[in-house]
Amino acid sequence: MKNPLAGLIKMFQPKYSVVVNMYHVIPGTPVKKFEHKHDFGKGEYDQASMFYHKVVKKHTTLNFPNTEIQLIKGKKTVIERKNYGPVDQVKNLAIQSA
Repeated sequence: MKNPLAGLIKMFQPKYSVVVNMYHVIPGTPVKKFEHKHDFGKGEYDQASMFYHKVVKKHTTLNFPNTEIQLIKGKKTVIERKNYGPVDQVKNLAIQSA
């Protein structure tokens, strides 16, 4: 039998998301930013964390340059972040969203 308070408690838990930002740098043109966002429901930290670590492992084996991966709680609280390449320097350049 399911606990009737479980739905009420889950209603107040935060949502989680995994955001992957890839920056493509071509000399002489503005930097292109590709953003991929995967949303998870309220209280689904385990699924979001497992997906985050799966993406980090995949990017480690494929060696994509200029990539930023973030696990976000709620709307803007970053729990974990992993950067590949000089992401901080690339962010300072003129960025054009793709």
